[in-house]
Amino acid sequence: MAKRDRTMARKREKPEDQVAIDVIRQHLLDMEPELRMIEGLVAILHALSSTADQVEPIALAPLAYLGTEAVEKILSTWRQALVAASSKTAKA
Repeated sequence: MAKRDRTMARKREKPEDQVAIDVIRQHLLDMEPELRMIEGLVAILHALSSTADQVEPIALAPLAYLGTEAVEKILSTWRQALVAASSKTAKA
C-alpha cells in the first residue's frame, strides 16, 4: 500500500516539475532578444575597432546605453529563472 501511495505522490509531483521546467525555459527564451542585441553590439564594436578612423565618444554612447539596458534585462531574467529553480529544489 505504501508503494502505491509513493507512486501516486510522484504522479502528482510530475506536473509541478513540468511547470517549473516550463517557467525556467520561458525565462531563458525571454533572454534571447537581449542576447541578440549584445551580439549585434559586439559586431558593431568589432567593425569600429578595425577601422582606421577615430570614433567620436558621442557615437559610442548610444551603443553603451543599449548594451547596459540589455545586460540589465538579462540579469533580471536570469535572477527570475534562478528563483524559479531554487523554489522548485526547495520543494523537493
